[in-house]
Amino acid sequence: MTKELAKAEQAKNLPAASADFSAFDGLPSGYENVTARDLLIPRLTILQGLSPQVTRGQPEYDEEAKVGDIYDVGLQQRFPDGIIFIPVYYQKQWLEWAPRSSGKGLQGIHDTDAILQQCEKDEKGKDVLPNGNYISETAQLYGLNASADFRKSFIPMASTQLKKARRLLTLATSEKLTRDDGSQFTPPLFYRSYVMTSVPESNNEGNWMGWKIERGAPLTEFDNWKQLLNDIKEFRESLAEGTVKGDIASMEREAGTIIDHDVM
Repeated sequence: MTKELAKAEQAKNLPAASADFSAFDGLPSGYENVTARDLLIPRLTILQGLSPQVTRGQPEYDEEAKVGDIYDVGLQQRFPDGIIFIPVYYQKQWLEWAPRSSGKGLQGIHDTDAILQQCEKDEKGKDVLPNGNYISETAQLYGLNASADFRKSFIPMASTQLKKARRLLTLATSEKLTRDDGSQFTPPLFYRSYVMTSVPESNNEGNWMGWKIERGAPLTEFDNWKQLLNDIKEFRESLAEGTVKGDIASMEREAGTIIDHDVM
């Protein structure tokens, strides 16, 4: 590694100095033509034994990364002790994957389960299309990673992890707040944060690290909760309109590392 590359590697995660750039605040800065459609929401995942971040020789290899770390794939940041996550939006998609042996990866994204009508179950119970591709039901949780300065992020969950998404939704919908007249109502999904860590799991297909989800603090206990609420409303509206999307393409590098694409 050259001296210049070594310096760049050391500096890539340092905070930007503001002194020389504060004069540009409020002036044209190069982002004039950037819209929400030009940005991808980075993905949070749990590193598995064959994840490229823990595999020497892979472009994504991170010498500090360990199996079980929660990892921001887009920004290459690890969270070995877990994260505090504020869910904002829930979405289901049905991802179409080529067979693992083909090396072709993601072949399509379906927004409804209508594609399942074209599938047949294989010997492992997977939904397989006539072309040999199979469909993976995937729950996606979009929200703010409070452990990374409330960064917009998304977490896809498939197969064995679908029940973890259901757990979070069950915890959220079981919340009850009381109005002034004494009646109760269910607050929005983003009413509360959740503590998300990783735990070992296994079945007859193998071993992996899965999500563990517990209730965290309500949004109102964060110091900047009013500003966060405004950010959440804007983020949720952009997601509902489809003007921002999660970085699903990044899942291809990890597809097949555990149980044929199903633990993301």
